[in-house]
Amino acid sequence: MNFPAFLQLSLGDLRMPFSNEIKYTILSLAILLFLVAASILAWQIYRYCKQKPRANRKVTGLQSTDEKSAKESIVENIRDGGSDTHNLKVEKLQDEIEKLSRCLSPASSLSEQDSVDLDSMLEEEEQESPRGKLRFSLFYDRELSRLLVTVLGACELPARDFSQSVDPFVRVRVLAGPLSEQTGLHCTLHEWETRLVKKSRNPSFGDQFSCSLTEEEVPNITIKLEVRDFDKYSRHAALGEVRTSLTSSNIYYPVETLDDLQAVKKDLVGEVLLSLKYLPTSQRIEVGLLKIRTVSWTNNQDKALYARTSISCNQCRLKTQKTPQKSKQDVTVFNEIMTFSLPEPHIRECVIAVTVFETSTKRRKSKRLIGQAVVRKRKASEDEHWSLMMQCLRQPIAKWHSLLI
Repeated sequence: MNFPAFLQLSLGDLRMPFSNEIKYTILSLAILLFLVAASILAWQIYRYCKQKPRANRKVTGLQSTDEKSAKESIVENIRDGGSDTHNLKVEKLQDEIEKLSRCLSPASSLSEQDSVDLDSMLEEEEQESPRGKLRFSLFYDRELSRLLVTVLGACELPARDFSQSVDPFVRVRVLAGPLSEQTGLHCTLHEWETRLVKKSRNPSFGDQFSCSLTEEEVPNITIKLEVRDFDKYSRHAALGEVRTSLTSSNIYYPVETLDDLQAVKKDLVGEVLLSLKYLPTSQRIEVGLLKIRTVSWTNNQDKALYARTSISCNQCRLKTQKTPQKSKQDVTVFNEIMTFSLPEPHIRECVIAVTVFETSTKRRKSKRLIGQAVVRKRKASEDEHWSLMMQCLRQPIAKWHSLLI
């Protein structure tokens, strides 16, 4: 194939249309850029090699330094936030833990004992924080043999949410006892609730309640006024309580009282005999409600008891079963066995709650809470009854539990 004469050029005849000065300038710029890139690469390699052992030292020395500093920072945050609400404190602590977890490896997170200590610190902080005050009056009318309880109002209640408000109401219980020095059991004679006041830290109630009491019964009576924050899902939060024994107060004259709210305490109202049996092959647990021991202030033949047993895991209720009604006695015998399916992940941390109610055989839809017994299994600790059940698989283990309210 023949090409034109002007295209038949050799490779040596090709020349760049630039002078030698421009060529040398371009070459020097290329060399300069190469040197800059090489120096940047060397600097990055140096920084990487220098920071890697430092990070390793942080991870290896975590248990002795970082966890201590994390605990100290958590304690300081708890002390500094004495006037904040419980929800704000929990969120601050969770933020601290999340920040710490970003800097640490998964194997070096907070231990279970640290989480238990954290819960105890929160409870101590709640006990030390101000809870507010409650204003009420007690009066016993000798002529009518009636006790009058008037809940007037409350002030300086702690806020429970970000709106800096609270929806309070007061639950009033008339407790008798302890009826026996050996058992120390109490009996709830009457229970009332005041009206609900929404979004007020200084509510005014003005509700009055009365009940019949003989003058001989008065020295054994304790009035428990518990201030609670209303929740539409029936998870009312306890803000505090005031207890008044009628033996230590002059109730024959109507005198108003302003008392500081204290931490809510449970009262022993009975005992429950429970049996637990775990079947690992079928992944089931059998909860046996054998007996319930309670005390009665009066002998009412129309009273009956029934219990509701529920199993919860991570604050989520899994199963619930209810026993039939039994005529109320000093020791009511049930002998009811309830079976629950409990897979392996749920058995590691769960709560068995037995709630006892009193009802009337003559009136429908009339029930009253007697108390609740709880058997719990946690990652850090477990109930003694639970540990005995896991040691003796496929065998029922019975144990008495306190019934509290």
